[in-house]
Amino acid sequence: MPRRALGIHALALLLAPALARAEPPAPAIAPTAVPAPKPPDPAAIAAREAHIETQTRAMTVLTSWALASIATGAALWATSGDDYTRSIGIQNVAWGAVDGVIAGFGYRGIVKMRDLDKPVSYWRAEDRKMKTIFLVNAGLDVLYVTAGALMVGFGKNDWVRGAGAGVALQGSFLFAFDAAMGLGAR
Repeated sequence: MPRRALGIHALALLLAPALARAEPPAPAIAPTAVPAPKPPDPAAIAAREAHIETQTRAMTVLTSWALASIATGAALWATSGDDYTRSIGIQNVAWGAVDGVIAGFGYRGIVKMRDLDKPVSYWRAEDRKMKTIFLVNAGLDVLYVTAGALMVGFGKNDWVRGAGAGVALQGSFLFAFDAAMGLGAR
């Protein structure tokens, strides 16, 4: 045997008793298993889908009203020769634009809801919040109609009376919409 091999063997013989007493190395720590995700609760999925359906229906109606308001308002504004009708047209365009923005935010919220895995209680609470918002808005709509009627009745010129008629018209639709959605929400 070459001299070097003898040295390694001699070293192994000297270390053998110490190695025999040594504990085996600790096993490598196995990665903690990630528990499989729970399957979605069918009742929660149904509650979420019902909430989304109600929201979608509301935003579809509001978007349709917004587009109709903008189209008719622009036509009245552009083609009318009198201040009363032009003022109604301006109100329709302005309110239609605001309704369109609100509907856009509503649709954005709907998109975010689709991936939420929340319990039924969460969706019931969301339904209650939505109902409350619609009913509070219906109360505000009464103020819009009242303000518009006062502008029509006491306005000093056709411009103010036309603006009042436009506000009353928009407020009337929004009252019917908000009341129907608030009373019809689950």
